[in-house]
Amino acid sequence: MLDVLQENTIRAQATHLSELWHRLSTQHIALGCSCNMTGISVTLEDFERDIADYLWAESERLGETRVVAFLLSPGPVAEQHQPIRLILTRLQKEQAPPEAADWLLSRLTKTIESYAKLHGPAVEAPLLGGSRAWRSAYRD
Repeated sequence: MLDVLQENTIRAQATHLSELWHRLSTQHIALGCSCNMTGISVTLEDFERDIADYLWAESERLGETRVVAFLLSPGPVAEQHQPIRLILTRLQKEQAPPEAADWLLSRLTKTIESYAKLHGPAVEAPLLGGSRAWRSAYRD
């Protein structure tokens, strides 16, 4: 019974993060001076491979062999297309051992939700309803 609850929790958390990632990954963030037009506009998606590479390096450093195997099973991180979306999709489909899923979800939750806190709407902001609904749920 505990395994079923854990799997449902893993799937639910991965789904939540996947939805949040989807919203945030396309949002442009301006970097640089706001007083002129020389700033750079980036998206969270621009950092996707860096985040996946960090997860891989950290799991290797800490000896998390199941996490390493899971992350590299689709191929080298540098060659994976949209690796964070891929990780979250595979977690939703319960393709990771529970220990690896827990390890990844704890780190991905911190990463994605901290980005949302700094640059996006409240985590509980509606997914649908247009920009007005989303804008009304921005953090203070």
